[in-house]
Amino acid sequence: MPLKYAGPKPLISAHGITFDQNKEDKFAYLSIVAELIQALDHNYQANERYTYLAKAEPLKADTILELIKSKDKNLLAEMEDRRLRVENEIADELTRASENKTLCQEECDVLIRNIELLRNYQISRGINKTVYYAGINIIAEEIKKGHIDYINAPMFPKFLHVFHSIQGALSKLHPPVDSNIDIHEHDGHLNVRLEVTFRG
Repeated sequence: MPLKYAGPKPLISAHGITFDQNKEDKFAYLSIVAELIQALDHNYQANERYTYLAKAEPLKADTILELIKSKDKNLLAEMEDRRLRVENEIADELTRASENKTLCQEECDVLIRNIELLRNYQISRGINKTVYYAGINIIAEEIKKGHIDYINAPMFPKFLHVFHSIQGALSKLHPPVDSNIDIHEHDGHLNVRLEVTFRG
């Protein structure tokens, strides 16, 4: 199952297909997630500060997959599980479409074709989401293990999105880890900072 960009969330109807631009494919964030994993992969010393220079180009999909797979031994099984779940959801959608009494036969046929047309698209989005959250959970575990107090990054929307996801993953750890996102200016540039507070 290769990783590849699919696109925003599709909205499928009997009249056509539109895309929700606010629901971006998680693939768009995977390079940042993989680079954060690389950046956090240290043996941390107390009171030491680490700097990581991000690559100019996004990492290749197979590099991202190998990196996350090396940290999450269940990743391929999780990807296959997601693929099967998406296939089941598509089968349910097709059943509902074929049994829809409010559509005429032509509309019903169009809806079924549209669902089928986006089968691989939907599967790719689902797999990308699984890999993304596997990466986010790895980052949260690294933060906890290394007692990392903060991560600074340039204030780009993609970094902010990833930091919000990390925040969610930190709150689900046992015990939960508190965190805060702060946007501040440094040397004339906006930065986003994920601040982490360990209890006890």
